Amino acid sequence: METTGMEQDVRKRNHLTPEDKYQIFLEAVRAERNGGIGEVIRKYGMHSSDLTRIRRTVEEGAINTFKEKKSRKPKVSFETYKEKEEEVKRLEQIILEQAAEITLLKKRTRSTYVRP
Repeated sequence: METTGMEQDVRKRNHLTPEDKYQIFLEAVRAERNGGIGEVIRKYGMHSSDLTRIRRTVEEGAINTFKEKKSRKPKVSFETYKEKEEEVKRLEQIILEQAAEITLLKKRTRSTYVRP
């Protein structure tokens, strides 16, 4: 089967993973200091517009991450909060009952204890 010149000219698309794109971004940042961005572009067989798009995506992702307001406390629904509040009350009641039982048992053992 013979290939025409037109088929050979068609550039095969690189489908890069997000990790690959981030690695390219890091290499471009390092190369930018040395003025060797062209090397990175040639290494990965991409256009400068591809690298620009990757840079913009990384910037937007970083900005959006910093914009998100993260609370140190996990968000809990009102229903879950009420359930937990009821559970705390129930457990506190059990603790009070057990404390009263322990006090009674201590009093009983003191009154029945005979000193040698």
